[in-house]
Amino acid sequence: MFGRSMLAYIPVNLATLVVSFGNIIILTRLLNGDGGAEYGRYAIAMVAIQFFHMLLLTWLEAAMARYHARAERENNIPSLIKTLYAYGFIMAAFSFILILITLLVIPLDPRLKTVLGFALGSTCFQIFANLSHEAHKAAHRIGRFSRNYSLQSAIVFTSGILLILTTDLRELGPFIGIMIGIIFVAIVDVPFMLREAKGGHVDKKAIKLYFNYGFPICISLVLSYALSSADVFIIGIMMDTAAAGQYSAGYNLANRTLDIIFVWIGMAITPIAVTTLEKTGLAKSQNVMRDYCNALLFITLPAATGIALIAEPAGFILGESVRAGAVSIMPPIAFAAVLNGMISFYAQRAFMLSGKPMTFIWALIPPVIINIGLNIWLIPIYGLMGAVVATIAAYSVGFILAIIVGRRLYPLPLPFKSTSQILLSCLIMAFVVYFFPIPDMWLDWIKVIAMSALGASVYLSMAYVLNIADCRTMLGALVDKLKDTKDEDIIAENTL
Repeated sequence: MFGRSMLAYIPVNLATLVVSFGNIIILTRLLNGDGGAEYGRYAIAMVAIQFFHMLLLTWLEAAMARYHARAERENNIPSLIKTLYAYGFIMAAFSFILILITLLVIPLDPRLKTVLGFALGSTCFQIFANLSHEAHKAAHRIGRFSRNYSLQSAIVFTSGILLILTTDLRELGPFIGIMIGIIFVAIVDVPFMLREAKGGHVDKKAIKLYFNYGFPICISLVLSYALSSADVFIIGIMMDTAAAGQYSAGYNLANRTLDIIFVWIGMAITPIAVTTLEKTGLAKSQNVMRDYCNALLFITLPAATGIALIAEPAGFILGESVRAGAVSIMPPIAFAAVLNGMISFYAQRAFMLSGKPMTFIWALIPPVIINIGLNIWLIPIYGLMGAVVATIAAYSVGFILAIIVGRRLYPLPLPFKSTSQILLSCLIMAFVVYFFPIPDMWLDWIKVIAMSALGASVYLSMAYVLNIADCRTMLGALVDKLKDTKDEDIIAENTL
């Protein structure tokens, strides 16, 4: 079930991968006006919509993810859906009014204020698409979720780029593209969700339960995002929007790859963990979480090592206005991203599964304070690298605190043996790739492919030799399955 679920989410993550890197590659080239300030304004607005959405709207999505299995057990799915959509509409309207008031009051550059207005407005639409996505995932309708999410991502990406190329909207284009994508997906998915909600009613008592569960998650997500993204705002204030764009480009190029992996595995396994806990109990859910942790580290640690190794030649991907500053921060940010992912996608699950998400907030406050304080102190001295040092220090403290506090609520497994084997394999991979003689005359993209192929070969060989996370057994099962499938095809052909 674990493997099938991960495979089913591959189309979603391929779409996310294409769109994420497409945005970085294309937008750093297209939004190069004002010495890179256009991309800087876009980056600041992207951070702003995440903060805003997490603070005001994510509690509804969290409730859908957490209580769908319970509602299914109690034959109460229609009321769950109708209740969350009704309050989603109320919260979207409230949020839109709050955006208008806030933008009228705060003193900002007029162009940045306009970009923020469109960006924050788009997130009020996003809540409706996200609720349906969470419902499909929780119900294990992976195919429907995959199609809808991939369609939305493709439309958002292409319409945003076309608006930049064909109009004077510039950095406003991607946010209008978000609205267009959501509208198209709504046309496809609304009839299905209406059928799911048929016969239900808006449950005012249940919404209190949903809010009490979901709002602490909102706060914890805001703090987590502040931990990872507040530095973009601080750089924009203490340096300039162009520097914020450089940092955002380098951070996203290094972090986004790993974030996609964390989201992919978490998307596949979290519903299974919740369902297992609800239906079969603690012990079996711990087994799921142990496999989950092994999968996260097995993939993300070598990926971070690879990103650090290829950072310099991979800089060709970025536009010239952001390239130099971005490439300089990529190697350390890649490893910081692993810590961040383990906080958000592993340690946080202990608080979610225990039903005490509020406690996660207290584990995040110290690292957020450390991050902001170190940014303010180090950025004037070391520039972008000061923000990197602050990020690594804050993530380290955050991970240790989250694990210590989380394990008091839910006995989160810590697979030390497999982790040490993965680290050893990554170290050997780094040694081989770093000292392998790559000809200087090779084009950057050829260097990236060659180094990546070499690194992957070394790491996978070490993983097989050490049998990390019992990968030999899994590989053997896959080979046997392929053989069985081939044998069945041969028998079917002979029968015909």
